[in-house]
Amino acid sequence: MTQPTILLAEDDIFVRKSMHSFLKNNGYAILEAESGSEAWKLCQEKKIDLVLTDLRMPGMDGLELLTRVVQKSREIPVVIVSGVGTRNDVIEALRLGAWGYITKPIEDMNFLLHTVEQVLERSQLRIKLRERQQWLEETVKKRTEELEQEIRERKAVEQMISRAKQEWERTVDAMPALIALVDHEQNIIRLNKAMARAMGMTPAEAVGKKCCFYMHHSGILPENCPHHKVLMDGEPRTIEIYDPVQEKYLEIHVEPFYDTVGKTRIGTVHIATDITPRKKAEQEKEKLQTKLLHAQKLEAVGQLAAGIAHEINTPTQFISTNIDFLEESFRDMATVMEALQNSLPETPKPVQEAFEEADWEYLAEEIPQAISQSREGVQRVTSIVQAMKEFSHPGSKDKVPADINKIIETTITVSRNEWKYLAEVITDFADDIPQIPCLVDEMGQVILNILVNAAHAIGEKIGDNPNGEKGTIRISTRADDSHVEIQIQDNGTGIPEHARNRIFDPFFTTKEVGRGTGQGLAIAHDVVTEKHEGTITFETEKGVGTTFTIRLPLKNQTTSQ
Repeated sequence: MTQPTILLAEDDIFVRKSMHSFLKNNGYAILEAESGSEAWKLCQEKKIDLVLTDLRMPGMDGLELLTRVVQKSREIPVVIVSGVGTRNDVIEALRLGAWGYITKPIEDMNFLLHTVEQVLERSQLRIKLRERQQWLEETVKKRTEELEQEIRERKAVEQMISRAKQEWERTVDAMPALIALVDHEQNIIRLNKAMARAMGMTPAEAVGKKCCFYMHHSGILPENCPHHKVLMDGEPRTIEIYDPVQEKYLEIHVEPFYDTVGKTRIGTVHIATDITPRKKAEQEKEKLQTKLLHAQKLEAVGQLAAGIAHEINTPTQFISTNIDFLEESFRDMATVMEALQNSLPETPKPVQEAFEEADWEYLAEEIPQAISQSREGVQRVTSIVQAMKEFSHPGSKDKVPADINKIIETTITVSRNEWKYLAEVITDFADDIPQIPCLVDEMGQVILNILVNAAHAIGEKIGDNPNGEKGTIRISTRADDSHVEIQIQDNGTGIPEHARNRIFDPFFTTKEVGRGTGQGLAIAHDVVTEKHEGTITFETEKGVGTTFTIRLPLKNQTTSQ
């Protein structure tokens, strides 16, 4: 396996050499540059897998180097390593495309190694995902052309049947489709050779047999029999069945059959087409979509990892600071206790001095607050880690009863770093929503995709935002007798008019190159409509915002039928 090459852009020779030695000992090839200009020259001349750059350097600084590297190739990850940057510098670096930010001095080099490994892993995942998308596009295009060709051929066959009605036997016997005429009593009165071969009989032997014996392998008329329905109202029907004898999927189109006058329905015409290749193609497409969903979820988790680490850092600081405070406070209390011990049974003056020096009233007020803050910090860490664990846990392949409010809350928690600088998220959850049959991880991905899109739309609207303005994302849930409704509303830019009819199309995106895959809403539409038998709609107004409405059935419709 080729050794990954890391470029160190650092003007402090001591820091540069220590990082060089550590990373080289861990199996990486290292290139050094003491300025941004020298680092940029190496980026143009060498194959670089990762850039670690200081923020402040003579001449070209770290942000300018980052900008040039991103413009050259978004596939080269850049991590800022700096001890002088401000919070605004961190935000600016991430906005410009930095993959991470490490604060100097680096007290534990293993943290540096962990960051390098994580970034390189994400970089490889992104490359593999792009290759997978390209392969999927080619596969879908090829299969679409094949299906279009099949559709054209089928239409040609149906047109030929219509034109050759008077020459039934000579025409239909040459057709690959299975064709039969069936009377009111479900008896086959005429059929082509293809149908007879499929039944394992000659045409003469098949005439008079009940069609339900062959089509449904039963002597009882099925409840959804298209033959019976077409005879009742004269409207054509199309159904799909699986024939276990031939081990094929068949699409059966049924048309009414009239007498010579053309007024009385005396039977039906059955045209059965082998759609096994199409079914297999659909199954393969579903597998590919599942893999793509999993890959996108892994990418989303990777993108959120830096934000989760940042969120964990703040409550950890609460704990660390307050533990130090408690330690110092109890040291003072120990002094007081010692003074008490030394002064008894003498005059209480040392006791008074000790109490005054320790400021016991202040400690009595602040220690409970410190403990409360520590407990709050621990709870925040626990909730963030638990939400991340639930979101990334592989879900069941089958629908299970789930709390949709909890799914939304978990998604909001793990995606906080995506929206917290851009918007306030307001929730309005109904308390009486029952659990619904749901694919938990896939529905979480739907909410995540729409929530992140809402944050991006708000970010585009407020721009650079030097005043720290924020938009609003409102998420509400409601239930009626048959459905649960989820609404996600933002006050972002709205969806452009030219894109509104295509936002659920695979690979279509209004975002800049490299930022959007065009799969988020396509996958969301597929998960909601196909896998959950629900609906997803939107209302949008340019410059005002967008509202997505998801309606999910309270019961599994396929099972309930």
